[in-house]
Amino acid sequence: MVKFDLGISTNKRDDYLLKYIDAAAGEIRRKGITLDLDSSDDMILLADYTAWVYRKRTENVPLSANLRLRLTNRRVKEGADRYAKQQQGNDT
Repeated sequence: MVKFDLGISTNKRDDYLLKYIDAAAGEIRRKGITLDLDSSDDMILLADYTAWVYRKRTENVPLSANLRLRLTNRRVKEGADRYAKQQQGNDT
């Protein structure tokens, strides 16, 4: 997905892009988000975040509003899921 988003059709940059994907996943984890790569939503979030980081790697610009909102929503969802799970444990 990252290669498609960036318009890359060859395999020449695969090793380089894999490092970007790993780094982007680490950045997202440090933001307090646990990615579930079996989830298409999380896979697309990681791909979009990676492509944004790759495109903006030489610029000093803030994260796009779209990605910032999606990361915030994902963090809130994870917190709400964790809270609901705790509440279920307290109900028994």
